[in-house]
Amino acid sequence: MNRQEKEKQILLRKKLWDIDASFKCSVIGTCLSCSEMRKLSREKVFAIAPGYDDYQLHTQFITISRQPDLKGKSLHRYLEKKYRIDTRKYFMATTDAEIEALWHGDLLQGRVQSGWWAVMTHPQVSMDLVNRLYGQLHMQGHYSVSSFHKKKLEIKELNSKVTALEEVLGAERQMYRREKQKFKEQLSILAMETDRMDILVRENQFLREKIITLNQDQAGVNAPPVKGVPRQFNADQPEIGVFVKDRNDAAASDLFLTRETEASSRKKVEEMKKELCRLEQQKAEQAQEIASLEIMLLQFMDQDVPCQICGDQDTEKCPGRNLCGRTVLYVGGLNKMVPHYRQMVENFGGCFIHHDGGKEVSRNILPKMLTAADAVLCPIDCVSHDACNCAKKICKRNQKPLVLMRSASLSSLAKGLTSIVEQ
Repeated sequence: MNRQEKEKQILLRKKLWDIDASFKCSVIGTCLSCSEMRKLSREKVFAIAPGYDDYQLHTQFITISRQPDLKGKSLHRYLEKKYRIDTRKYFMATTDAEIEALWHGDLLQGRVQSGWWAVMTHPQVSMDLVNRLYGQLHMQGHYSVSSFHKKKLEIKELNSKVTALEEVLGAERQMYRREKQKFKEQLSILAMETDRMDILVRENQFLREKIITLNQDQAGVNAPPVKGVPRQFNADQPEIGVFVKDRNDAAASDLFLTRETEASSRKKVEEMKKELCRLEQQKAEQAQEIASLEIMLLQFMDQDVPCQICGDQDTEKCPGRNLCGRTVLYVGGLNKMVPHYRQMVENFGGCFIHHDGGKEVSRNILPKMLTAADAVLCPIDCVSHDACNCAKKICKRNQKPLVLMRSASLSSLAKGLTSIVEQ
């Protein structure tokens, strides 16, 4: 297909109001999300009164799609702009077989919205193909409802598993800290024993040299006198030799015991190193499993869950779901997790601010941030005592919600945000 034929194909594409009325519901419901309908309803050209729920907005846009007036043309332009890139490949298709092949490709890759818009606006698609593809789309809707409820149950089980794994990981961390401290003490004792053994070795060597010198002196005394040289004799020398011999025997015994203690300590150190490697490997496996579960939890948190308690629910006054636009201050935590903290708080409809507890950000601005926040979150395993005490003091004075979380994980943050919402 050359350029002129392609441009002609684009011009011949059906407009929104040209689509058969029996398919308008599927087009609006598939190609426009609830958030998009709510955003468009606030635009001046559509002028839809606030306070409508999702179904009422859906009905309003179906009515708009039937007429080629200003509203209908604006809605058509919006959908054309949204799916312009994804529907270009359909311009080349001229037969039902080619169109159906492109549709199945989009269906397998999850591009149902753009595929359905391209099919419904294609100038050469037959009604038989449209009816058949509509049946597939209709059944996909039923499958999605079933999988949604199943997914909710799976997420609930995953949350329970994350909690259990965090408890196990906490216990393993405690055990790891105790074993590490014990290992350090054993190394300190071993170092002291090694120093003591070196001292005994040097002392033993000194005594051996002393014995050799005394034996030589003793041999010189017992030797026959040389003519012309007077014989000298020290009566204390035999007693000195006995004393040195006893001291040497005691040093040798201490050296033997020290070597046995060293061998036993080295064996114990090797066993502790093996145990330490096993605990570190187990810790890494549990951390990896918790990270994967937290990613799944974060993906579930991204789903659009309607607010249940706000009086401005589903109105243009609504600043956000659940937290209703409240400012949440996160004190401490892991720097690499801050983008995920922010995403989860904003998914709850809140405004996120962060202070690292004084590591890099100045500690002096923490009271100002605490005063400006509507609620405060602190992970007790990843925050300084000074920052935590400051948060407790100011939140108590200003009667603000303060949630002390068990860890800096996303699951703990989700529980903390739920606690703030319920207050």
